Amino acid sequence: MASKREIEKMIIDLGEPIARAQGHTLVDVQFQSGGGRPRVLITLDSPGGISVGECQKFSNLLGARLDIEEDEMPEGYYLEVSSPGLDRTFRRDEEFDIFRGRKVQVRTYAPVEGQKEFLGKLEGLRDGEILLLEEETGISRAIPREMVSRCKLHYEVNDLM
Repeated sequence: MASKREIEKMIIDLGEPIARAQGHTLVDVQFQSGGGRPRVLITLDSPGGISVGECQKFSNLLGARLDIEEDEMPEGYYLEVSSPGLDRTFRRDEEFDIFRGRKVQVRTYAPVEGQKEFLGKLEGLRDGEILLLEEETGISRAIPREMVSRCKLHYEVNDLM
């Protein structure tokens, strides 16, 4: 059987054209095996968001391709397709431009300028650094991308009403 990375790459190669044809972006692919049936977890997105019906349509199209064309896929796998959700975690560098101007929470592996957690307005990604404006202090920060353990959109209750 192929390695986890090889299976994920094969799924990306098959899934990206299907997602693009539907006007979506394939954000993340994870293949999980061990301890039962293997699982393929797919995250899709588009500027207007993703509906359950759109996830189902993508799942049907990709599942058919995987079942028919790919000998590398183990039998009896689960395929799950979802949206990244409101407080999505960024997986790809392009997302730092897509969500420019939005409030984000950034967590680092080690302290950067004495802090491990930052909250502010995303100003993008440039030269390997996440640019962030802390709204409370007005301080602009450049956080090295390789130091970031997690960056996600941040919502407060008032943002949703």
